[in-house]
Amino acid sequence: MQKEILSFEITNQEFGIDVEYVEMVIEKEEITPVPNAREFIEGIVNLRGRIVPVFDLTKILDLEIEEGHDFDSIIIMKFDKEEFGILVNKVNNVISFDEDTLDVLPSKSGKFIGVVKRYCN
Repeated sequence: MQKEILSFEITNQEFGIDVEYVEMVIEKEEITPVPNAREFIEGIVNLRGRIVPVFDLTKILDLEIEEGHDFDSIIIMKFDKEEFGILVNKVNNVISFDEDTLDVLPSKSGKFIGVVKRYCN
């Protein structure tokens, strides 16, 4: 079965999200911090009157960050009626591939982030 993922980069590493869960991509805007929030919650944004939490995947996936690192975009997603954003450095393009070539990452985010194996086949 064919699958489409939105390719994006965080700290010079490429990731993908099933387009089924992507609502939109927006430029990074002011993020309001949330007191006492979990470490990976960067804060919230007001998206046309909806309050949307924004997650930092570098903290969830334990990725190294260079000093002075900054994000450019927020991918707004909807998963099981929950809406949230993830911070990314760069949004690349949509990639189509056979679903059998997807390896799901063994993490809390494994339901919607994957790594394509045998991509060049």
